[in-house]
Amino acid sequence: MNKHSSIRKSGSVLLLLLVIASSAIAQITIPPAMRKNITNNRIPAHIQLSEAQMKKIMIKKIDLTAIAINFSVPKCKDRFNGTVLIEGIVKNTGGLAWTTGANQQSALLYEDNGGRLQLVASQPFQNLAPGAEVKVSYTRAWNRSSPAEGEFPPKYVLVIGFDPDIYIDGNDNNDDSNYNNNRLTKSSAEVNSNWKCK
Repeated sequence: MNKHSSIRKSGSVLLLLLVIASSAIAQITIPPAMRKNITNNRIPAHIQLSEAQMKKIMIKKIDLTAIAINFSVPKCKDRFNGTVLIEGIVKNTGGLAWTTGANQQSALLYEDNGGRLQLVASQPFQNLAPGAEVKVSYTRAWNRSSPAEGEFPPKYVLVIGFDPDIYIDGNDNNDDSNYNNNRLTKSSAEVNSNWKCK
């Protein structure tokens, strides 16, 4: 009885792993530890920092910022159709270098169609000197005469995603002092207002 129960449990676990693996292939790859925190731009609730730790973070003023989302039309097909490049920029706006391990942070770009967020691009990064930038980009076809792009153009959301344990990893050179600037939203309406295709 126990043997059959054990086999059934193993089979269920394998099936679950296959379903998770196949759904993961269809999506953009994000480091596993970061997945549960990618849209959260604040210190994860389960992490409790002491007053001394918070003071140290604030004194160092290490700060990553979701600073810009830019739109351009690198290719025209006709006066209504073209290719649009959406580029998100994350910048180290603090006074000290962001020094960290691989897969602990990523620039994430989402497309927002009426409140439905879809991750369209991600760019993992590591160390960033003060003033240095990392870019994440997404290219898509655009039809300014269609309701989806013309009348109701999507918004784009740039988020800095962190490993949930980044504040307790023993490295205080990757502790963001201002997590209120880790998310930026911008409408793509300017694509149509600046359209140059003829």
